[in-house]
Amino acid sequence: MATSPGQLLIVLVGEAADVALASDTLAGYDLDRAAFVSRNRSSLLTIIASQPTLRARLAVKYSAQLASALTRHALLDDLLAADTQTSASAARRLGADPAALARPASSPGHFTPPRASSPLRPASADARRVSQLLRRLEHARARRDQARGQLDHAQRDLRAVKAERDAAISDRDEALTNADSLRVQLGAERARSAALTRDVGHAAAVLAAALRPAPAIEPERDVRELDRQDGSAADLPIANDELGSPATAMRDLTHNLITRALADTDLDVNVLLSVLDAVALPPMPTPPRAVQTRQREMTVTPLGGGTDIGGSCLLVEAGDARILVDCGIRPKHRLSRIGPPDLEQALAGRIDAVVITHAHSDHAGFVPALVARYPSIEVLTTADTAALLPTMWHDSVKVFERAAHEHADPWELADQPPFRTPHVLAAINRVRAVPVGSVFTTTGGVTIELFPAGHILGAVGAVITAGSTRVTVTGDVSTSSQSQASVSGLVVPDAARGSDLLVIESTYCRKGNSPRTREIERFIDTVRDTVDRGGRVLVPAFALGRAQEVLLTLRNELPGMPVLVDGLAKEISRIYEQQTSSHERPLRIFNDDIRQVTPGTRREQYLAMRRGVIVTTSGMLTGGPAVIWARWLLPDPKAALLISGYQDEESAGAELLALADGSSSRFSLDGEPIEVNANVAKFALSAHADRAGLASIIADVRPDQVMLVHGLASAQREFADHLRRRGHTVVPTARCVL
Repeated sequence: MATSPGQLLIVLVGEAADVALASDTLAGYDLDRAAFVSRNRSSLLTIIASQPTLRARLAVKYSAQLASALTRHALLDDLLAADTQTSASAARRLGADPAALARPASSPGHFTPPRASSPLRPASADARRVSQLLRRLEHARARRDQARGQLDHAQRDLRAVKAERDAAISDRDEALTNADSLRVQLGAERARSAALTRDVGHAAAVLAAALRPAPAIEPERDVRELDRQDGSAADLPIANDELGSPATAMRDLTHNLITRALADTDLDVNVLLSVLDAVALPPMPTPPRAVQTRQREMTVTPLGGGTDIGGSCLLVEAGDARILVDCGIRPKHRLSRIGPPDLEQALAGRIDAVVITHAHSDHAGFVPALVARYPSIEVLTTADTAALLPTMWHDSVKVFERAAHEHADPWELADQPPFRTPHVLAAINRVRAVPVGSVFTTTGGVTIELFPAGHILGAVGAVITAGSTRVTVTGDVSTSSQSQASVSGLVVPDAARGSDLLVIESTYCRKGNSPRTREIERFIDTVRDTVDRGGRVLVPAFALGRAQEVLLTLRNELPGMPVLVDGLAKEISRIYEQQTSSHERPLRIFNDDIRQVTPGTRREQYLAMRRGVIVTTSGMLTGGPAVIWARWLLPDPKAALLISGYQDEESAGAELLALADGSSSRFSLDGEPIEVNANVAKFALSAHADRAGLASIIADVRPDQVMLVHGLASAQREFADHLRRRGHTVVPTARCVL
């Protein structure tokens, strides 16, 4: 506690010394504070006079002493005055005359400067040195601020270049995937055309059709009009060629040529038609006498996707027959371990066939690597899945190659992709489309029957029979109660009822999940509210299945809503339309309101779309165009980003949801910090059956035993207890002998 003006001045000078010693210029020096104060008294007083903030802080801190009768002095008041000139004058006087506080303050005009022999001269040299150091400090700070500005500018440029690079890579990958898919389709069409040139039955059918009168042409009706009239697609007329079309002209020409040729002979046209019909549709051969089959032991072993999700694979053995059901990848694992974890058990012997339940990568993504090991293996699936697999496999090749490049460590041998484009082409040649409901026979008389599973386009389950022993594998399923826009639900065939074992997925077997219809209502309401306020909505969605569901839901529930489709979802949506074009109710996804994003035009279309929805991949914001769109939309308070499905814990989508829940305050997208002002929400638009749906399927099949796969172990244990209370026998998710 200061007891005189001089002591208070020492305290104030010490405060200035603390500021100087803490500066960047002097912080690195180990200086004695007392000696520094003694040698640099005048310079420290100058620092006080030059810093208004410091003066204001000291005036408040020592206000009591400044007002005390013991320590009050006019020079101290002037030193801490708000006016800089007054403070500077007092600093000069106090620095030049150590005894100035020993007598009452006088006006500056009566001040007599010290003689040249004053002992304060050395302090003046130190003052100049400190002043120089402070000036250097200010220059260094200015250069630092300038460098920071240049760095910020360079980082912005780098982010812009990176965004352009990512967009270019995405566009390139999309173009390559489309080209590969079209190349495969062209090859298949050429093979089909070549086969038709040698197909006598097909030629007979063409001639017979040309001989018969053409059916009457009725005007085509729009399925949407039929829906409004609550009609049935079965009432639609069979599509015919329009009048004057090339197909009609060719048919008329062929009809006239054959008619003139018959006129020159004695052959009746009806006789010729009978012959042609017999060639086109030969009588079925007499079935062989039924052979009694004995009870045959079957073994079912999950090789992946048992008590987790990913890498689904099931080995079914019966006598000499060894069949795989699915062979998927585990996206979260290294390339060297991306396949089913226990696949080596199957690779130890012969594999007769692999049944693919649907085209999702966690069920079918490792098949090209399997075909590389077994080039003659048959890949059995539906025609719709066969159409989807080439696009999915070619896209996986791009993902694998990018992952191998980005994660390469110069100090260790880089993982190689499990397969490349030549392996994909070889796998496509081994795919055999099996009609749903037909029975396929493999080694040892073991039969396989496929049945609709819902979930996505082309998804099926399989009933595998050996003698009198039957195993039913559902694959991923949805029920009719889920009301999906793209597919109907699972249909249990008679062959599955009473199976010895039912292997069923359990992705959403926990109780308490929100009904899908309610989630759709919330989703539509959120989209409508956001767009009505002039905002844009980004929906990252899985390319196969989820994106098509979102698009069809938007088309049906919000007609006229502007929608852009980007990424792999575009190609998959086109396949959906092509594969269902001959169905009673074809899926029509694209129209004037739902349009595809043209590669290289994302920024222009983003700026042009003032309100609307963007549906794009990837569903977890781990890459693809979704990352580009999210960078643009997340800072916009009018926008919304709606998560539509499951998110891995390490994914950017999960991190964003944590931010929305308030459990996190920072968000980084692909290594770049993002300011999140948009509304972020999650909706359970799953294509998997919920707990009630799974229980209803099990009750319908009435199997002797149930095995739960494709789920989390904790949820499976709880669901298994629930099933046991309902009278079902649940076996462990492990090797099961029947």
